[in-house]
Amino acid sequence: MDAASAYEQHAHNFLRGRNRSSIGAGIIRQWAHTLPRGAEVIEIACGGGYPVTTELVDAGVKLWAIDSSPTLVSEFHARFAEIPIRCEKVQDSDFFERTFDGVIAVGLLFLLPEFEQAEVISRVANILVPGGRFLFMAPIEGGTWRDMNTGIKCVSLGRKRYEDILEESGLRILATRVDRGKNNYYETEKLS
Repeated sequence: MDAASAYEQHAHNFLRGRNRSSIGAGIIRQWAHTLPRGAEVIEIACGGGYPVTTELVDAGVKLWAIDSSPTLVSEFHARFAEIPIRCEKVQDSDFFERTFDGVIAVGLLFLLPEFEQAEVISRVANILVPGGRFLFMAPIEGGTWRDMNTGIKCVSLGRKRYEDILEESGLRILATRVDRGKNNYYETEKLS
């Protein structure tokens, strides 16, 4: 089962858990405030919109969103009707056929096989304006584990491999951060 199918199957349980958790909100808030007010941002794998979307809206960014789960997209739309959203896999998205000042992907990349992670990073680089920011969550250490929401296999490529993929895609790491749940985030920038 792929991540998209797994999250649709477990969407209601995921929403119940995520709606009660603010883990990561501080990291998102800090990142959003590195962007100019009114920056145009796309949230990849937005889920139901809490807490990531809420933090981005509060920071004053102009937001677009995608998620592969029809249930999660419906919940997101009910909460944020003014934000354009599409129900599609990141691997198939045309990202609204535009570029962005920022891209954020929390809890997504490590759900994909290695080759798809590299493809997604490359595609994100293509939709960022020069100097644009990309924030994604992935462990610093390489390894595998089972996703706590769905039980599917997760893969972290590790910091060195992510650095290599980012560099090949024209991105560089500005910082790594850790939230109170011990999740790692990579803050990156597209080179001019």
